[in-house]
Formats: sequence, C-alpha cells, structure tokens
Amino acid sequence: MCVLKSIKIFFLAILFILPISISKSQTFGFGCLGLSGFYAGFSQQQYNVGGINDYIKINYYGPLPTANVEFKKGSGYRIGANIFRAKFDALFISAKGYYQFMKENLEQNQTEQNSFIRNKYQISMNHWGLAVDVGVPLFWIFDWKVVEGGITFHNTEFTHEVLRDEIQLSESKFEPEKNKVNYYIGSGLIIHIVPDYLSIEGTASYSFMKVDELNNQSPLLVGPDKISNSINKGGFMATIQLNIGFPL
Repeated sequence: MCVLKSIKIFFLAILFILPISISKSQTFGFGCLGLSGFYAGFSQQQYNVGGINDYIKINYYGPLPTANVEFKKGSGYRIGANIFRAKFDALFISAKGYYQFMKENLEQNQTEQNSFIRNKYQISMNHWGLAVDVGVPLFWIFDWKVVEGGITFHNTEFTHEVLRDEIQLSESKFEPEKNKVNYYIGSGLIIHIVPDYLSIEGTASYSFMKVDELNNQSPLLVGPDKISNSINKGGFMATIQLNIGFPL
C-alpha cells in the first residue's frame, strides 16, 4: 500500500510541477510545445500466478503428465505515442500512452491408446498504459530516465484447450468479473541516434498487479467455474523501444 500511495503522490507532484516549470523555464526545447511522436518495442513481464499454476496441476485431460509446467513470464510487442516531451535546463518531463500485447503459452503432451493428446494453456495480459517520466541529460547522446511511473488497464484472460489428434475436444476460457487498475514504477536509459528525432529507449520496471478471481466464461462449463487467487503479484518488466519524434 505504501508503494501505491507513493506512485499516486508522484503523479500529483508531476501535475503540479509541470505547469510551473513551463512558465519559468527559458530553455523549453523541441519547439514551442515540446516533442511528440510514436514508438514501437518489445517487452518481457514476470509474474506470480499461483492460482492458475495450481489449476494446471489438477485440471488436465488424459494420462498423468510426465512433467509439470508453470507460467512465469509473458512477452509481446508494444506500440504507443509520446504525447509530449518537454526539455528544460537540467531535466525533461514526458507523458506517454501505449498498448501492450502480452502472452505466454504452455503445453502438456501425452499419448493415450494410440492417440496424441495436447493440453494447451495460454495467459493473455494485453493492456493499455499511461505513464509519466522525469529524467536528466547525461551526455549529448544519452539521457537517464530517473523515474517512470504508470498505470495499466489489463484485459486478463486464461484459456485451456484440449485436442486429441489435433481435433478440439474442449476449450475453457477464464476472465475476471471486472478489470482492476494496476501500477508500475521504473527507470531507464535513452540513446539518441538522431537527436530529438530518432532514439532507442530501454526501461526496467516493477509492476504491481493482482487478480483475485477468474470466472469460467465457456458456454459449456468444463472444469471448475472459477480460479481463486489467480494472479498473486507482478514482477520485473523490461522494455526496449524505438522512438520517432517530431517538434510540436
């Protein structure tokens, strides 16, 4: 709770400091209103999904699996927009929004009476994100994002599909009753390829996420009707992205 409160205070501080800084600074960079643009990148996200991993151990079709599998981290692509980046004498402030595609897939394969059985599992954590960062220039080619804080709106989904000889026998889909707002905080480095127009940005962050319960949404109920304590907590996330900017 202390960390979440700190993130909220951070956002309020940015909202308070930004207009003051703009009005007082004589070196507001990137043109009249700053720098805008868009970006694309790749992310990996760690998480602890105890309830879902417990589901996998118990709910499978076919003989006893020879090996256990566990969800640990997802990966996927990110697209977004730098709404603005304002640069002053000794710091810069940015606001951004993005959409993240995030998935992890697992399989358990068994043979039963000359038939090949596949249990396929997938976690999808696609989400929208809004963030603010504050950084300082190090050299002409490097900037340090001292801190980045953001909120995320996850569309969490877990599916379990059973196939016998590549013919689908069943599919269960689990979703939360309502999606919760989650948070993350991190830091990173920006490398300018063409200053103000083309850069590579790397961010390491820690996400705070939790989903208490996922409900079975399948028309024909197969397996349990819900998964409790499905996502216990988030974890470390790493993102690398290519920024393309233009002055406003």
